[in-house]
Amino acid sequence: PAPGHEFPEHVLEQPGALRVESDHRLVHDDQLGAMDQRSADGAKGVLRDIDRRAAGRQVPFLFGTAYLRDEIPRVWSRNYLSLERDLESATAGLVSAEADRVLGEAGAAHRKIEVFDAEVGEGLAPGLAELGWQVECDVVMVAHREPDRKADLSVVDEVEPEELEPVWSDANRSEGHIDDEEVIRELAESKRVLASAIDVRFFAARADREIGAYCELYSHAGTGQIENVLTLERFRKRGLARALVLRALAESRAAGNDLTFLLANNGDWPKELYSKLGFDDVGLVYDFLRPPPQ
Repeated sequence: PAPGHEFPEHVLEQPGALRVESDHRLVHDDQLGAMDQRSADGAKGVLRDIDRRAAGRQVPFLFGTAYLRDEIPRVWSRNYLSLERDLESATAGLVSAEADRVLGEAGAAHRKIEVFDAEVGEGLAPGLAELGWQVECDVVMVAHREPDRKADLSVVDEVEPEELEPVWSDANRSEGHIDDEEVIRELAESKRVLASAIDVRFFAARADREIGAYCELYSHAGTGQIENVLTLERFRKRGLARALVLRALAESRAAGNDLTFLLANNGDWPKELYSKLGFDDVGLVYDFLRPPPQ
């Protein structure tokens, strides 16, 4: 990923007629569809509320709201446009022009647009791709089932963000190929910004007495989000990601969250691991990116 993009958000270790839920009841497809829609709506509502709380300022534009943090302009996830209204009139050309206008006025070199309406995102994707935008599609996955097998959760500790900062920097340099120290500083600052807006807990999995993997748990309005799961390359294939996600899930439930979800790249393999851990696909979120000129 280009500098400024939180890297990596999903680097880990390398429905039929009936499905069994975590309480072992059989759930039919029509019931499951309604439950999935409620879960998707709940997860997306929390995502939007988190963005509002983490924003330094909100700027209305033709099709929605821009969420901005002027002090960290190179962090893409804190400076972007969200398509929220008049979506039937949104065309690739119009939303691209609005992104250029709003983010340009904010002093951001990148361009980012987020779309929670999957049908609208799918419709915009070809046109934005033709205009040079990168198209990313994330799956919203909700913990509905028991995992396929247990994990050794004793390798996971809850830690303070200060202990993780050197590991974040290492990951951004080695995994994200980011060599701009200002970008690395802003990415760390963005985590502090979020932690000041909502309840954020940090978890680390250790191997060989080192932190080999980490993730975050956001809790808001009775919902938990597991985010930024990463295993450093030299520690992969040791089950650290499995242990991390299951520990964060257990902590989310212990905190009283009725719903726990995560996001996974729809075109990448980690979503298969999440499925094994009991997470089901319930919806899609589209991101459109145009990195800064090199």
